[in-house]
Amino acid sequence: MTRHSIEDWFHEYERDVTSFLIYFTGRMDVEDLVQDTFMIALKKLSTFKGDAHPKTWLISIARNQVLDTYRRRQRWSRLAQLLGAEQRGMDEVEGQLIRSQATEELYRAIRRLSPKPRELVILRGILELSSKEAATILNSTDNAVNVMYHRALKKLKQVLEEEETANGRDKGIT
Repeated sequence: MTRHSIEDWFHEYERDVTSFLIYFTGRMDVEDLVQDTFMIALKKLSTFKGDAHPKTWLISIARNQVLDTYRRRQRWSRLAQLLGAEQRGMDEVEGQLIRSQATEELYRAIRRLSPKPRELVILRGILELSSKEAATILNSTDNAVNVMYHRALKKLKQVLEEEETANGRDKGIT
């Protein structure tokens, strides 16, 4: 493996690593984490045996990097805002707000899941990794990942329904 491989991987997998980090950390400003992930990969390139897919290896590095950071800080942080509307035509702003609210509701529901189910929803549902790839990242088996993913989706649906019910009550809707 060469430095050239990392450059190729950056162009091919940077978006996947960024998406994973945004959902995993709950922050939109993950550029430094993405850069650090690829720097670690460059330093550890000699340890990459090719048993796993490069994307799986990179996401594992990103995941471990975040977990190490959280362990050092001894706390999990949350970010309140996902998207903001710019000043545009009223229809466009309204449409953007509706999309933003739906995205924010999904984001909040994912963040309410416990760590393992949250990771599975991100890895399998958002990044669309295979069961095998997710199992490699989580140090688990394909079968366990499939079972946990099914349960995670069920829990996510329950959380979304609870939020919908709560929002209906907040607005005086019965």
